[in-house]
Amino acid sequence: MPLNFETEKYQGKAREKYIAAEKRISEIHNQYPDVKQAYNYLNSLKREYAMLKVGFWQQENKDDASLNSLKTEIEKLAQHYHKLLKKHKIDPDYKEPDWDCPKCQDTGRIYKNGKYLVCSCAKNDLRKNKQQLGNLPLHLRQASFKKANLNYYETDLQIASGMNYRENAQKIYSLAASFVQDFSQQRVRRGLIIEGPIGSGKSYLLGCIANALIEKGVHFRYIVYSDLLQQIRSSYNQDSPAADEKEILNTVQEIPVLLIDDLGTEKATDFAASTLYQIIDRRYREEKPIILTTNYSVKNLKNRFPVMGERIFQRLLEMNKYVELAGNVRVKKIEEQQEV
Repeated sequence: MPLNFETEKYQGKAREKYIAAEKRISEIHNQYPDVKQAYNYLNSLKREYAMLKVGFWQQENKDDASLNSLKTEIEKLAQHYHKLLKKHKIDPDYKEPDWDCPKCQDTGRIYKNGKYLVCSCAKNDLRKNKQQLGNLPLHLRQASFKKANLNYYETDLQIASGMNYRENAQKIYSLAASFVQDFSQQRVRRGLIIEGPIGSGKSYLLGCIANALIEKGVHFRYIVYSDLLQQIRSSYNQDSPAADEKEILNTVQEIPVLLIDDLGTEKATDFAASTLYQIIDRRYREEKPIILTTNYSVKNLKNRFPVMGERIFQRLLEMNKYVELAGNVRVKKIEEQQEV
């Protein structure tokens, strides 16, 4: 299973809930001695009844009068105990731990059909952790190929090849899904350069790819290139606790899959070009894929990087399949929200 289950984490979480419940029970019993007395006496009778019942079934000459008498006494005391809880406005479940997930009682696993299975809550926690490690923005954490609504793309408009916008989007989403499905670190896999106008759904598609990589157990790093440059600049400040430039670059150079969003929005400088070249060249040499989105055509993007622009984009085109995502999904989503 790609998602590794950390048993210790969930044992600790469940133990903390038990400790909190014991503390709550102690506080209530100290505040209401009559509740404590009824609770302890009721438990004592229940234990006695259980022992008597075991002995009863072992007897040859069975007399169930004492057993029924004790059962009646337990029922009366239980009624008295619940009346006390109601009188003091105490939740009848005050003894139960306040589980975040009642299904697994915060252990992170469920026993079913003779074996332990990872609970959905543990999978969700692990997914969130992977998303944070991959630097995936909050607004992309619910993105998925299954949830993608390609009906937002027009059927009455066409790209140069003659496909309408929706057919084109379906093709690109299929290419992206295939990239994840077929990904292997043992062989070369071409990435994607996804060009498209603002609002065409490029970032959402990156989110779909990122979350699908998590399910496959593949590490990724999502970056907006302008943010990465700012992070590197901040590392030059000696008073800053930020990682140094080498460490920052190593992170994006060594990660199995690098996702670059909105390349071209950064200020075109020699620094931006040389940094991009370092990233692209290292990944090119080590045959590690890149998937990037941009509002610019490759030609216009290349012109934004006069220093090493030709080298950068020759490598990118060799490493990646170039596609154009047409349409304006964002406008249609906004229109839908306004109608609600």
